[in-house]
Amino acid sequence: MMKKNGNTRTMSRKWIAGAVLLFAFFVMAGIHIWKDYRDTLMANQIDQLQITTQILSKNMESSIQEYEDDLDFFDGLELLDDVQSSEETRKIFQSYINTKEVFVEDLFWEKEDGTFITSVSGRQYHDPVKIAQMDDVRSLYQMKDEYTQQEKYMVVKKTIAEGKRICLVVDEEKYYNNIISDIKIGSNGYIVIKASDGKILMHPDNEQWGIDVIAGRKKMYPDLDFSSLEQMIEDQKKGVEGVSIYYSYWWTKKNLPRVKKISVYTPAKIGDDFLVISSVTDYSDFYQPIREGFTGLLLLFAGILAISMLAFFLAMKMFHQRKQIESENAYLKELNGLLEEVHQNEETIAHQQRLQIMGTMTGGIAHEFNNFLTPIMGYAELLLMEFPEDSDEYDSVMEIYEAAEKANDVVRQISTLSRKNVETVYKEVPVAQMLRRAVKMADSVCPAGIHMENHIDISDQSILGNATQLHQVILNICVNAVHAIGKKNEGRKNEDKIEGKIEISGKEMAYQEMDEELKKHLNDAWEHYICIEIRDNGCGMDSETLRQIFNPFFTTKKGGEGTGLGLALAEQIILSHKGYIYAESEKDIGTTFHILLPVMEKSESMELARTEEAQGIRIVAADDNVKVLKLLQKNFSKLGAEIQIFTNKKELLEHLKSKGADVLFVDESMEDIGGIDFCMSVQGKYPDMKKILMVSHITREIAEAKSRDIIDGYVEKPVSATMLLEAVRDAAAEG
Repeated sequence: MMKKNGNTRTMSRKWIAGAVLLFAFFVMAGIHIWKDYRDTLMANQIDQLQITTQILSKNMESSIQEYEDDLDFFDGLELLDDVQSSEETRKIFQSYINTKEVFVEDLFWEKEDGTFITSVSGRQYHDPVKIAQMDDVRSLYQMKDEYTQQEKYMVVKKTIAEGKRICLVVDEEKYYNNIISDIKIGSNGYIVIKASDGKILMHPDNEQWGIDVIAGRKKMYPDLDFSSLEQMIEDQKKGVEGVSIYYSYWWTKKNLPRVKKISVYTPAKIGDDFLVISSVTDYSDFYQPIREGFTGLLLLFAGILAISMLAFFLAMKMFHQRKQIESENAYLKELNGLLEEVHQNEETIAHQQRLQIMGTMTGGIAHEFNNFLTPIMGYAELLLMEFPEDSDEYDSVMEIYEAAEKANDVVRQISTLSRKNVETVYKEVPVAQMLRRAVKMADSVCPAGIHMENHIDISDQSILGNATQLHQVILNICVNAVHAIGKKNEGRKNEDKIEGKIEISGKEMAYQEMDEELKKHLNDAWEHYICIEIRDNGCGMDSETLRQIFNPFFTTKKGGEGTGLGLALAEQIILSHKGYIYAESEKDIGTTFHILLPVMEKSESMELARTEEAQGIRIVAADDNVKVLKLLQKNFSKLGAEIQIFTNKKELLEHLKSKGADVLFVDESMEDIGGIDFCMSVQGKYPDMKKILMVSHITREIAEAKSRDIIDGYVEKPVSATMLLEAVRDAAAEG
């Protein structure tokens, strides 16, 4: 009996030992599974927060870079004086602010010591808190305005010339509310943005904006423990991505509960400095759901079946959660891709702005080269007058003169890059040359089976206009003709298809010879017009279609093949050239477009000025280029004219007031005043004085100044005494 009991006790011990080992195994397995489950989900949720902070970091970098680019652009314009004195310039800056939606509030200028100069809105800003020093000239501040002491603004500053700074004001609260505050992180979490030195830039609690995250809070809450928070802030100041688990307080709650937090942060690089984008949440928001989800594993110890079922349930739950997390990660990656695309589009816009600035620079370069060519051509012309035509010296000087003329043509081509708005840039356009170039462009877009013909009966007539726009009009009409011919051949066999033909012709017409219906659409101020006809043998149009062809967005093409803006734009361009465009068409026969443009009247005589024409004339010349003035002085002195030269407005006005003049030659862009502005300032004071403007290229402003008798004529650079006297003779004949 005792032996049996001993065996029983031994067996019991074995079973107990086995049960303990099995229990220990399941405990160890459960702990291992628990840690793996916890670590995996924690890592995934941290990854999500990391992606969120990375996206916000890229967005912040892109926004501040855009603001820096805008400041660079405005700095290049050098419009500070205009902003202070010109309401029109202030409106231009205000329109820029309006295009930036809700974030950009204002632009202002200040001295380097912080003294306020002016702003677009008229408001002043004070209490600057420096957030970041991006480079030697750019910095980031937080400021208040004079009206609201509570509202704060992020101000991007750039040091410009003469010890001044241009400053772009961003509404921090709107930026935070629109971009950041709606991002939910757990039950209490939020996004905070800090400077590299620990100053708070944006936080859910507005009272903490602009304070140091440690020193400022110690001042506000001197009895709290900041040791754990200080270590986390030191890690963030290193400027690298990271994750910190620390103890701090919920600053948005009145009782300031001390909690364990987790912070995932990413630096946003801004020049040589950086901002810290930090996602902060309660550690329990991460840990508690995981712990609660795992309690079901305790049922494993109730039996193998229960354990298996619970394990299967948990496995399925984990699989579902993984799928959900992967789906969320994919969504965030897609969102990140969209933000990258937006950033690339912003870079494209910035590149286009840089091209516009380069265009302005080329205009200035062309102006300077014209000043260089003026003495070359002028002195060459003097030498041609002195040497016999059959001498070697004459031939050598002629080579110099012709080379300078070719250089002048190149400069004129370069100067076209400076015209930001071609609709406002008009110059003399030789019609025959313009039409031949347009025919060549149109011929290049014609497919096989369509050929071009041209009949240009025009010699040396010119118009005042923009060649690029006129080329666009002709090309638009020719492209429509190609489509019309293609539509006519649709559905036909190859042997039945017609041969397409587009014919472009040009001739001069007298206004008086036109029929009365056509005269209603033209101005009798011009005696002659150029008539351009573009004829095709396409499908033609019925009367209802013909009536609507110049309406914006009207098109007969299939969806997606046309915008309906080509002919509307063509009509707008022709009307801006004081011309008229209309069409005639017959169904299945073809269409003819008629374009009429006013001929630019000019003197038929291009003979050189004679010496006796210059004798006795009192001439005054004004330019900020001394070499040009000395050349003109030598040329006119040789012709026997009395000439005085000036490089600034003050001396010029004093001379005119004391001695007067018969002729004034003035440069369009003197250093202290524009030529047109100066002529307007002396309008009426010297009624017998002829005012001739020396210009780099003819613009609409110059043409209008002549039509309003502000100036009596103009001469394109490079200039010579002969050209200027010719302009004086023309002005005298018109007067």
